[in-house]
Amino acid sequence: MEKALKAFSDHFSVNVIATDPVLMMNSMRVFPTSTMASLGIRPVYYVSVYPRSVFNREREREALERARRAMEQEQARRDLEMAQTLQRSVDATGGQTLLVDDDLHGADDSQMGLGMLPGDTGKSVRIKIRDKSGKDTLLLVTTSTTVQAIIDNYVSMAGLGDKVTVTLEFDDERLDPGSTIGDTEIEDDDMLTAFWR
Repeated sequence: MEKALKAFSDHFSVNVIATDPVLMMNSMRVFPTSTMASLGIRPVYYVSVYPRSVFNREREREALERARRAMEQEQARRDLEMAQTLQRSVDATGGQTLLVDDDLHGADDSQMGLGMLPGDTGKSVRIKIRDKSGKDTLLLVTTSTTVQAIIDNYVSMAGLGDKVTVTLEFDDERLDPGSTIGDTEIEDDDMLTAFWR
């Protein structure tokens, strides 16, 4: 292979050897000391030659791409698990479920669970409630869930007690406790802010 590289360099007036080349054939690394016999008997050999800096950049790019794909697959797996859990809870309660999932925020098992909301029907909507400390609580509600039902469940899950008055805001506007999610412009993955005194 060294002789082939030298001939290539001489023919094209490019000093390939000065680039500390990396040789690849069929996704397999080939070393300059390799002979044609060691590569197997073939009528034609196609060997890709990369300057080492280009080869190293390409390998780094491939590693980053693999890491990105792995993160996307892990996120998709978590999303699927959550969707299955939500669906099971909705199925088990005939569509009358508010699911609180603090798993991503380090909550212990006592802070996670199901709150039953009577009469919930309609399209499911995922929302996030952020409190004044910055802690997020993920909820699955339906378009017929009232704001008051969300407040009551949130007070219970956050352990705030009966004497605390909680209000929810969306886009800096206070939500009417008597309205339903369907009455508002709240959509999947929107964030509400919780205030209490």
